Amino acid sequence: MTPFDSLPATLQGWQNFYLLAGTAAATLTGLMFVAVTFGSSLVTKETAQSARAFLDPTYAHFVQVLLTACLLTIPTLGPTLLGWLLVGIGTLRLIRLYWVFGHFMAAHRRQGDIELSDWMMSIVLPALCHLLLMTTGAGFILRHAAAFSGLALVTVALLFIGIQGAWELLVWMALAVSERRRDPPTPAPPVTRAPPDRTE
Repeated sequence: MTPFDSLPATLQGWQNFYLLAGTAAATLTGLMFVAVTFGSSLVTKETAQSARAFLDPTYAHFVQVLLTACLLTIPTLGPTLLGWLLVGIGTLRLIRLYWVFGHFMAAHRRQGDIELSDWMMSIVLPALCHLLLMTTGAGFILRHAAAFSGLALVTVALLFIGIQGAWELLVWMALAVSERRRDPPTPAPPVTRAPPDRTE
């Protein structure tokens, strides 16, 4: 593998890429806040944990892309520190992914409607991205030039996985709202007050 000498000098050719990726991630993160605000009425206390298992990974993907873009634009950041930061981020994301997997299993046992595509986009592909991120971090520590391409691949993959997750969220919200409008909740019977006691 070809080594690189200076991280800032090598990153000059990647500035536009990470500027574009960071801007897209920041915009999509803001849109996630808007979507969750409008769909908050669809989540109950019983479904809150399952809903977070679907919402948190998408939000975290966008935040990770934004964080990566910020790190890669710090002019004083050295390759060794960058590599260890990437290894740490990948490790934390894998630990968090185990929590998501547990809630996916619980939701699947309860409802049985989680499709194979959901498992692939929410568990399998993110796990591969986090493992590749850790490998990329090791590449930066060892100063291998291939680490730049690996990090770019992880960044693009997480961005598009997040977009897919956000789209699935919006479709689910639209279907849930449509179903709620077709089947409005049954109004509660009126409360009648007891007549006053006239025996006194």
